[in-house]
Amino acid sequence: MGDKAEILAEFQRARMNEEAVSVERVYFYKTDRKVNPQQEEPFFISLGELPVLISAPHAVRHYRQKKIKMSDQFTGATAFLLHRLTDCHVLATAKLYGGDPNVDNPCIYKNKIAEICQREKVKLVLDIHGAAREHDFDVDLGTDDGRTLLGKNKILTLLERSFQDFGLHRISRDHFAASGSNTIANYVGRELKIPAVQLEINKQFRVPGQNPQGFHRLLGALVSSVKELAR
Repeated sequence: MGDKAEILAEFQRARMNEEAVSVERVYFYKTDRKVNPQQEEPFFISLGELPVLISAPHAVRHYRQKKIKMSDQFTGATAFLLHRLTDCHVLATAKLYGGDPNVDNPCIYKNKIAEICQREKVKLVLDIHGAAREHDFDVDLGTDDGRTLLGKNKILTLLERSFQDFGLHRISRDHFAASGSNTIANYVGRELKIPAVQLEINKQFRVPGQNPQGFHRLLGALVSSVKELAR
């Protein structure tokens, strides 16, 4: 893929927004049926060649404080497509298994992250989440005031530039700071010693059926970021 215009034109020709809808329906079906993770794999895992892991812990419904919480719609499909377009690694929840990866300790999702990162020599984790439309940002970059970056602050500069190049201009930092000790970003930085960023994506860019152009811009920014950050 070439520059921004070429990437967006290719996404439009390939109808990537329609592909996202199909992927979401097939792989990240929303249901309240709970599975036993010891008997049925609750995660979607796809390994690639680039040393970047895309995590989508709330791709389907999850439990928090014994209550079912809604999914972060289309974060799973976005991660799936990023693997296809960049050959990065992907881990996403695909079944309701009774936990919340961004809160739990101990946590089977975090254990899986550790396994992938160690085996595949991952250099960066981007943990993608969904934010409501009413937030006054397009994308928020959560790093616990930079702590999860492990000194590699250029990661934020590159991410901001990529999003802005593709028309997502309202970039905030640490609105959702990922500061909780059990957030995925904090766990990855603290325990695995790998830089991590929690990306909160406004819902207006996560409705490919209603806003295909916005979804294509989001996907283009993420593809560009992953490829450059993997160097």
